[in-house]
Amino acid sequence: MFDLLINNGQCVLPGGSRKTNLGILDGKFAALDAPADAPAQSVLDATGKLVLPGLIDTHVHLPWPSASFDSVDNFATGSRGALHGGVTTLVEYVVPDDSGRILPAIERQLAKASAQALCDYSFHVILRRITPQTLLEMADAVSLGFSSFKIFTAYAGFRLEDSEVMACFRRGAELGALMCVHAEDGVLVSDSISQLVQAGKHQIEYYPLAHPRLADVEATFRMLIYARYTGARLHVVHVNTREGANFIQDARADGLPITGETCPQYLAFTSDVYKTRTPQAANFILAPVIREEEDKQALWDALASGGLDTVATDHCPYSTAQKTRGGDDFRTVPGGAGGIETLLPFLYTYGVRSGKLSLERMVEVSAANPARLFNMYPRKGAIAPGSDADVLIYDPEAGPSVIKAAGLHSAMDHTIYEGMEVTGRVDATILRGKVVVDHGNLTNSPAGTVIARQAYPG
Repeated sequence: MFDLLINNGQCVLPGGSRKTNLGILDGKFAALDAPADAPAQSVLDATGKLVLPGLIDTHVHLPWPSASFDSVDNFATGSRGALHGGVTTLVEYVVPDDSGRILPAIERQLAKASAQALCDYSFHVILRRITPQTLLEMADAVSLGFSSFKIFTAYAGFRLEDSEVMACFRRGAELGALMCVHAEDGVLVSDSISQLVQAGKHQIEYYPLAHPRLADVEATFRMLIYARYTGARLHVVHVNTREGANFIQDARADGLPITGETCPQYLAFTSDVYKTRTPQAANFILAPVIREEEDKQALWDALASGGLDTVATDHCPYSTAQKTRGGDDFRTVPGGAGGIETLLPFLYTYGVRSGKLSLERMVEVSAANPARLFNMYPRKGAIAPGSDADVLIYDPEAGPSVIKAAGLHSAMDHTIYEGMEVTGRVDATILRGKVVVDHGNLTNSPAGTVIARQAYPG
């Protein structure tokens, strides 16, 4: 007898999409072609619905700690929003303190997540101060199952010098770790901000000039060169330019283990959002900057062609009060925006329904590829025998509806997607075989578990 039977859904499987019945037992997929009348404790009728593997958001901040104020979501509220949006696994960040020590920071994050998280989770470790102890503890992090590290090339307190980047890359290559990079040239950003402030141009409409395009392009290219030189496995996060997407595609064509992520904000908007001279413009202060129409189209094309591998949200919401406290001055606005709950309806509406992505490709970039790249596959990211039964039932014909912050489930009080029309809705989210969201209602007291990930082969 199955614990749960999902009948008559259009299921996106690793080999393609087809109508079938899924049998779930002990939290795993047990049968992909179960009889519709097979004995089961519970049966869900998915006629006319899409049945997709649970999404994996590999870039979230719950919260992001700031010198002035933290972003508003924690593991409890962020994972609640995730489950309502069909995201069943997220990857948060471990942020060491100024000492650079990794292990105490991992222990702190594990304690928070184990007490609060409603969906499954794992961690990337940020490398913000490089000491001999830091490099030693990178091995401990990998042995604990956290085999990805993130470095920044900009921002005080996080930016590494080039020699430190290469030391981290070499160490990552030795350990079989994945090196993730926030690629902006910090020198160019700092100088641009200084020049704008001297000219009295610190209003939000000048924010794209404060983070010049060349800063994104140069740092991305430089990190690819360093990865090639050191033999590191590299993942470039929140790619926002056509040049960055092209660099990554070219590097992979050369046989390098280079991958790239983009985010919904870069697929949805252009730099016009900074020029409205309204308080809402502050909501779009994030980094890297939202660029131009040609970049938006190039990023969609790269996702469709395989030039980019994943979509993640960089979920980092601040309250309206936090965003607008300093008025029309980009220097006072904390950088970040929410998006974990709106990821799926956005990708389905503006990717699949618009013809930019096939349904199968949408599942690849939001579930299968994140699982593969971060060594969770096939436990996560696939509807396959033996995989965790993380699955969502999506009604593709529901709506159209309009995204409103008031209808979302995290701690956000606004969303940059406010008023955006989407088609479809999540009818059910299933985590390890249990229905945890049923038509918008949280059920079965969901509790997340940590996902340990192996090192990468040499």
